[in-house]
Amino acid sequence: MAQFAATVIFMACLGSAAAAVLIAAARFLSVPVDNRADAVLAVLPVANCGACGYSGCAAAAEAVVKGKSGPDVCLIGSDEVTKAVASIIGKDTEATDRKLAFVCCSRNTAEAGARFYLSGPADCRSAVMLYGAEKICSGGCIGYGTCVKACPVEAIKMHNNLPHIDADRCTGCGLCVKICPKRIIALVERTAEAIEKKRCAEYCVNKNLKFEVDSKKCIKCGICFKNCPVNAIVWEKGKTAILDKDRCIGCYTCMRLCPPKAIG
Repeated sequence: MAQFAATVIFMACLGSAAAAVLIAAARFLSVPVDNRADAVLAVLPVANCGACGYSGCAAAAEAVVKGKSGPDVCLIGSDEVTKAVASIIGKDTEATDRKLAFVCCSRNTAEAGARFYLSGPADCRSAVMLYGAEKICSGGCIGYGTCVKACPVEAIKMHNNLPHIDADRCTGCGLCVKICPKRIIALVERTAEAIEKKRCAEYCVNKNLKFEVDSKKCIKCGICFKNCPVNAIVWEKGKTAILDKDRCIGCYTCMRLCPPKAIG
């Protein structure tokens, strides 16, 4: 009987000691729960678009709370969203000057001309892999609307085979810029001057716009000759390239690809 009692007392003491250790561990090793992340997540659009660079809105909210990102983490959210996030984490913020996505191309395939016609899935990324798509202007918009599907705020609509951006809805997140295989879309300041600098020079139909080759800069590599979509460049190995102005459509392809920038 005495042995049984001693065993009970020993086990009780052992249990008490273990409980004390667990209580101490819980007190000193516990990680405080920051409920602000849930509060931040609640005011975000929860589109999980990835424009902010994080895997989703939950990850973005955690980044804000941990100080890895600012209140303006959400690129598709309005200024009200930014202010709400700032209020939750206790920071002051100012309204951000969001840029505008702008389509630099202004001529569709019917106006610029086509070298051939494609059939199949309407996706710009797959179409560009086949000779740069069908448009004669190899630098122009393909017009299949992949950017429309990528826009998380439905600010892009297709009209006459070209994307048109609603400036009032666009948040300048840049997803359309990233997904466009020809980089036809650019983020610009919301000013007439900035937009004009990016506007297409209407080279697709401008017969008076011609280029010249600077013989002093030309390195005789033939890259322009190999990439001209309308065979408007005459070139022989070891000789300076010559532009056939009657065939040139001014598509900028040779100018963009020339290594020494000898065409302009």
